[in-house]
Amino acid sequence: MSSKKLNEILLKAKNNDFLSISNLMSGIENKKFSRSEVSRNIYKETFNALKIGITGPPGAGKSSLTNKLIPLIRESNLSVGVLAVDPSSPITGGSFLGDRVRINNAINDDHVFVRSMGSRAELGGITELAEDFSDILAYSGKDIIFIETVGVGQSEYSVSEITDLTTLVFVPESGDEIQLLKAGILELADIFVVNKSDRKDSNLLVKSINNILSSTKKDMGHIPIFKTSCKTDEGIKDFADSIVEMFHSMNENEKIKKKQIIRLSRRIESIIEKDLIKSFWTEERKSILNDIDTNDLKSVSPYEIVEKIKGSL
Repeated sequence: MSSKKLNEILLKAKNNDFLSISNLMSGIENKKFSRSEVSRNIYKETFNALKIGITGPPGAGKSSLTNKLIPLIRESNLSVGVLAVDPSSPITGGSFLGDRVRINNAINDDHVFVRSMGSRAELGGITELAEDFSDILAYSGKDIIFIETVGVGQSEYSVSEITDLTTLVFVPESGDEIQLLKAGILELADIFVVNKSDRKDSNLLVKSINNILSSTKKDMGHIPIFKTSCKTDEGIKDFADSIVEMFHSMNENEKIKKKQIIRLSRRIESIIEKDLIKSFWTEERKSILNDIDTNDLKSVSPYEIVEKIKGSL
């Protein structure tokens, strides 16, 4: 596509035209647009949004919680973007995209944009596109951007790398919340949410989280813990008010500034690694790899083959 056409779409997207925002995302996804070119045009205008990761075990009610937060944040006249990452099939690459069904408070609101995307079976359930998409949402004027993960394995770590704040959502009686905390994931969290707090043992879970935090995060300041229930609406307004307050103070938040610098460094490193890998695999090197047969299994060390591939011109 011509640069002139791309510039037209960029201008419309900046003015919150939903079709243009979608076209930008789809264009990057199907390689119709250069990720590099789009980033060059929008990157400088992506720092006015607060990016919040929403993650935690499957079934914690992350989508329902996000859906409840949207109208409360909108009451403060702030716009909202949501990237809901659903698990993809490792075989077909397809995904159910059920989060889009559960997040229905975006309907008929021109200041709320929701995009579902498959994880494409990548480690952590976060695609490399999520960061590009969040930049597009920020460029289009969204104030609060939620990136909700599938909550499998490494997703908590992945989402923390591409957001300003990470929210860990747990539910009482799930059986794995404390194990997740003990596994070190709590080090990534800026906010804890005990959702479905209308269930029994929610207070016990809050106490457990506090105990773990007090023993491992003594020098890291106060980490808020919210008890919420999408069934009774308990605590959701308090959580929403806190998000709005964090948005208005983000430019003075040194922790967020440091995370943004780390995020930029990681992103640069990732781009370089991908470019180097892409340039490394020439057709000749691919042919060496493709020519491996059963005779090589027991006669040649993998390291020998690597040296052969590296030595080819």
